[in-house]
Amino acid sequence: MRRQTIKPLAAQKGMALIVVLGMLSVVFVIATISIRLTLLAERSARNDRDRQIAFQAAEAALSDAELDIMGPNSAANKRCGMIEAEKTTLFTEGCGANSGDFTRGLCSNNAPTEATDYKPLYSSINFDLDASDANRRFVNFGEFTGRDTNFIDTSSGGVSAKTPRYIIEAISPYTAMTKTTGPDGRSSTTPAEKPLTAFLITALGYGISDNTRVMLQALIFKPLKTPGC
Repeated sequence: MRRQTIKPLAAQKGMALIVVLGMLSVVFVIATISIRLTLLAERSARNDRDRQIAFQAAEAALSDAELDIMGPNSAANKRCGMIEAEKTTLFTEGCGANSGDFTRGLCSNNAPTEATDYKPLYSSINFDLDASDANRRFVNFGEFTGRDTNFIDTSSGGVSAKTPRYIIEAISPYTAMTKTTGPDGRSSTTPAEKPLTAFLITALGYGISDNTRVMLQALIFKPLKTPGC
């Protein structure tokens, strides 16, 4: 008789399964991180584009306000001839709200009595009102320059959600300097006899989302009448 020895089967320890699961976990984590980074980059690019649109809209409002003040302007309701360094009768306290008498968006200076009490004038203006609101105290892009058809406001299509807008504040007094030459031939500068008025523009532009806003300011001095006004 021959004896046959039967060897027991080796016990399966499952190492291959653990390795595969570990590798799948690593791949899953890497994929999740990659997707998150991609979404963050896309969101950052979208926000940057939105801010650039708002910035360009604010710049457009600044240029429109400059035309409103300086001209040349061929609009039927132009008021650049009414805004001069020595002619500020249209500027009203708290900003005008009437387009019929040309006072809309023209604000008298709110010079502070004490530094601690001072608040910028633009902080009291509700720029979020609809462009067609009859009681708004800001000027829409092109309202007094005839360029209102050059800017389309819509919530889609890569342009601003709202029309750019601005206010003009009379900053007085602005003491101009004059250059004089003495008998000895030396030049000197002295303050002008009559202080003049400068104009501070505060412009607001919107991005594709009206939650994205950029505000810019510019100071303009208009000592003389300009052509086209």
